[in-house]
Amino acid sequence: MTKTDRDTLRSLHGRKKWEHIWAYYKLPIAIVLIVVYILGYAAYRHVTKKEDVLYLGLVNITAGSDLTEQLTTGFAEAQGLTKKQQVNLLSGLLLSESEHAEEQYVYASEMKLLGAVSAQRLDVVLMDEYARDRLLADDYFLDLRTLDASFRALSGLNAGGTVLDISDTPFVRQAGFSGKVYLGVVQNAPHPERAAAYIHYLFQR
Repeated sequence: MTKTDRDTLRSLHGRKKWEHIWAYYKLPIAIVLIVVYILGYAAYRHVTKKEDVLYLGLVNITAGSDLTEQLTTGFAEAQGLTKKQQVNLLSGLLLSESEHAEEQYVYASEMKLLGAVSAQRLDVVLMDEYARDRLLADDYFLDLRTLDASFRALSGLNAGGTVLDISDTPFVRQAGFSGKVYLGVVQNAPHPERAAAYIHYLFQR
């Protein structure tokens, strides 16, 4: 700002002074405001960003609000996680056509599921019998016995050790599903130790 500009500002008062400032300096003011906004937004995202400690997917099953709370927040609290750590839930995935699901929606669900696995954003899958058979055929799941040797003793484990019937676990039983509910851990799960802890959580409650 030159001496002439400073003298001009001193001679102006009230509204005229602000109109002069805006007329001659709106570009640098706008730039400063944009920079302040970007820095503030970045700081906000850093403070509020949560760490995903487990990726949970629901395939061909729907959980009510109470069950969803138990499957996500309940596990986080049982593990003593901080408020910045969370279970990331991927729901609404349908692999079979029904009166409630169109072909395009089923296809979109298949792509979403495949994308989550490819990006290593899926650990544990809860599913119905149809989804179990589909995903087993595609070799989605690892042998749960490799996560924890104690899982060998679970009566609901299939012969290959890759899928576990969790229908009689407390949370699932209380939810009142009409059919069986199964659990599998995907081959490239990014949090295998946490997935093992999740299975213990379901059975110990």
